Amino acid sequence: MTYHSQINLIMLATIIGLAFFLYLTPQFQSETDDTFQVSLRTPDAVQSIRIVRQGREIELQRIGGGWHLTMPVFARADNIRIEKLLNVLSANSRQRFPLRDIEHFNLDQPLIELYIDDDHFVFGGLAPVTNEQYLAINGDVYLVSPRYAIWVPVDPLDLADSKLLTDDELPVSFELNGVSVRQKNGAWQTDARNGNDQSSEELKRWVNNWRNYRASELLMKPLRDSEGTMAGIISLQDGRNIIITAVEHEHGTAFYRDNEQIGYLFPESVSRQLLNPEKIAD
Repeated sequence: MTYHSQINLIMLATIIGLAFFLYLTPQFQSETDDTFQVSLRTPDAVQSIRIVRQGREIELQRIGGGWHLTMPVFARADNIRIEKLLNVLSANSRQRFPLRDIEHFNLDQPLIELYIDDDHFVFGGLAPVTNEQYLAINGDVYLVSPRYAIWVPVDPLDLADSKLLTDDELPVSFELNGVSVRQKNGAWQTDARNGNDQSSEELKRWVNNWRNYRASELLMKPLRDSEGTMAGIISLQDGRNIIITAVEHEHGTAFYRDNEQIGYLFPESVSRQLLNPEKIAD
């Protein structure tokens, strides 16, 4: 091999090595520049979310201004948990890699796939030095905080609202186990024929319990026609009615709304209060 041939081989090896180095080396923003933003989408504009994690899928849709689980069950979603989930849209990174060698970033078997409208987020492994997580989107890979992955649940019930009524579901009357409680001229009153003598303030506190109590546990078990008894009907200010069915459970009573597919489990002491305003003082 001639001297010139040796020089050419050395130069070729140097170029290949440099190209490989640049391929694996991230782009860095300088201290004075802004960081890379992983998405330009805003949380308020998002209409759908799909999560694929550990072989399980969860789908959510924005319906009538509020978030709902639509798969594997239909139920109202907890807006605060959805806000945390959507924080990934505002994630920033000082490093950006081209998405080519997916195995290098442990993206060939992703831990999580998150679809937010048309954006597809793929969560990979952790960088060994910074302990940041590789996140792929739109042909690029970013290093971001692992907290964004922590906010993506495996269990769909972790995203469900544990309250029986949402803040904008305003009751105007209850028909429960033969007891009638209604709002009239801004005050709550019970049917005199029931023999109850609760004051308007006591009844208001009872109504607020329906609005504020959170279930001790959510049940994905669907309600079968042969189960439970209809506990009553809640009429709302917007004209809608919610039918509540009560099912006895070893740990209390599970309440089911007629327009959802999950159960709200309450301890017996709480369910007794909810089903009978006379128990408010117990």
